[in-house]
Amino acid sequence: MSPRRAPRPRVAFTKPRVAELQPEAERYYVYDQAQRRLAVLVMPSGAKSWYLVKKSRGRLERLRLGTVDDLSPELARKRAGILAGQVDMGRSPTAERRAIRAEMTLAALWTEFKKRHGPRKRSLSTDETRYAKHLAAWGSRKLSSIDRPAVIRLLDTITSHSGPGAANRVRALLHTLFEKAREWGADLHNPVAGTPRNREQSKARYLSADELRRFLDACEAEHDDEARDFLRLLLFTGARRGSLAAARWRDVSLKDALWRIPAESMKAGRPLEVPLAPAAVAILREREQHAAPGAVWIFPAPGTTSGHTNGPRAGWVRVLTSAKLAEVTQHDLRRTFATYALEAGVPLPHIAAVLGHTPVGGVTAVYARPTPAQVKAGVVRAVEYLVAVAHGSAEVIPFRPAAGQP
Repeated sequence: MSPRRAPRPRVAFTKPRVAELQPEAERYYVYDQAQRRLAVLVMPSGAKSWYLVKKSRGRLERLRLGTVDDLSPELARKRAGILAGQVDMGRSPTAERRAIRAEMTLAALWTEFKKRHGPRKRSLSTDETRYAKHLAAWGSRKLSSIDRPAVIRLLDTITSHSGPGAANRVRALLHTLFEKAREWGADLHNPVAGTPRNREQSKARYLSADELRRFLDACEAEHDDEARDFLRLLLFTGARRGSLAAARWRDVSLKDALWRIPAESMKAGRPLEVPLAPAAVAILREREQHAAPGAVWIFPAPGTTSGHTNGPRAGWVRVLTSAKLAEVTQHDLRRTFATYALEAGVPLPHIAAVLGHTPVGGVTAVYARPTPAQVKAGVVRAVEYLVAVAHGSAEVIPFRPAAGQP
C-alpha cells in the first residue's frame, strides 16, 4: 500500500499562480486560501479545472465549475460560494447532474431553464414565444439525438419562413439551453456550436411622414384602450416595449412630468429618468382616472405571472393592418422617435439621454452631460414635431433649450 501523500499547501489563487501549476504523473488538487473549498484539479495532460469540494448529505462531492481558461479566479470563487450555499441548504448538485445525464429531453431542459433563470430574465416572455413557435416540436427528443445537421436544417427552415433575424435568435436560445445542460452536468456536445449565423441588415426602419400620419390615425381609431395608449406612449417616450410594459404608477410623477424607470426594467441595468411630453402626460392622466384603486401597474394583466402586460399583440396587428404598414416592429417606434427628434434639431446627446444610451463623443461626453431641463425641452420639442409631421404642418426650426440653459 503506497504511503498517503501529504496535503499540498494552499495557494492564494491568481491567474499567474494558477498558470504556474505544473502537471505530474498523477492528477492532483490544490486548494485556495480565500475560498477554502475551491480547488484546481491539475491533470497529467496539463488540463486544469475549477472544483468545489464539499460534503453534501454526509458524502464528499467534487463539483466541477469550469476550466481555468473559462473562469477567472475571482469568478470561480464567486461561483463556488454560491454553490456552497446551495449545498448547505440541502441541494445535491451531484444528484441533479445524474438526472440530467439520464437523457433529459429538450422540453425537460426548457422547464429546468425557466425554473432556474426565468424569475430574473427580462426577455423570458420573448424566449417562450420563440420556443413555442420553433422548438416545441422537438420537446420530446432526447438531447443526444439533436445533432448539428438537424440544427442546421431547422435554422434554414426558420430563415425561409420567418427571416434571418428570427433564425439567429432561435439559434442563440438553443445554444444557451445546451450550454446550461452542459454546465449542469450533461456529458454531451453542443450541436449549435459552429453552426453558421445569418447575415442581418442593419436595422434602420422608421415611419415616414405619411406612415406616421396613418399610424397615429389607426391608433386613434383602435377600440382597445390598452393597445391604443401603449403604442402611442411607445412613440411619444422612445421607451423600449419591455420597460413600458413593466411601468408602475409609483415610478411616474404626472405633476413633474417624469417617469423614473428602475434598473430592473432597463436593458443596460441602469435606472433612467424619462421626461414626459404633454401628449404623454395626457394619456397617462386619462389612464389614471380609470385605474383601479391601489393599482400597481400602468398596464395591468391579471392572471399573468408578472401581473402586467407584455405589450399588445392583436391590437398591434389591427393598427398595422388599418394603417397599411408592413415590416414594422414596435421597436421601430423607438427609432422613429429618435429620428424625428434629430430632424427637429434636438442635439444627439439629449436624444441619447432619453433613450438610455451610452453618451456619444468620447471622454468629454462623459463629463459634459445635458441637464434634466435640456433633456425635457428636447423631448417636448421632439413630440411636438412628431405630431406636426403627422398633421402635415411641421416646420423644422432650430432647437431651443429650456430658459436659462445654454
